[in-house]
Amino acid sequence: MNLETIYVISDNKFGKYIAEWAGSKKVEVITTQQKNSNLFDLVDGVVIFHENHNFRKEDLETQDVLNENNRAVHKVDLNGTLSATNSNFIMWLERNKPKSLLFLADDAVIKNNNLSAFLEGVDETI
Repeated sequence: MNLETIYVISDNKFGKYIAEWAGSKKVEVITTQQKNSNLFDLVDGVVIFHENHNFRKEDLETQDVLNENNRAVHKVDLNGTLSATNSNFIMWLERNKPKSLLFLADDAVIKNNNLSAFLEGVDETI
């Protein structure tokens, strides 16, 4: 996988968590505003982390904008079966071959133990 850049939302605990994780992966992390009108020019896709399909309104709106501009969308349910969730994400990465992704989530997901397990499971791919 040749993921080069992960975009996260400024002043967001989830974004800080992802930045720390990505630091050892040689993946650049850039902060941005969620209402950035040029977001679809910056990213090849968006990954929305969630628990049991509980999405923030802003994340769904961002997903819609990116989807309308033909950017790939993937949702990661941290309360799903972890091995299946990891496999689906890895296949999505291989199929779409994104260079830059926007990672979105509510700050509450950083308390979910499956987040670190999920990220460990995709370490080799990223």
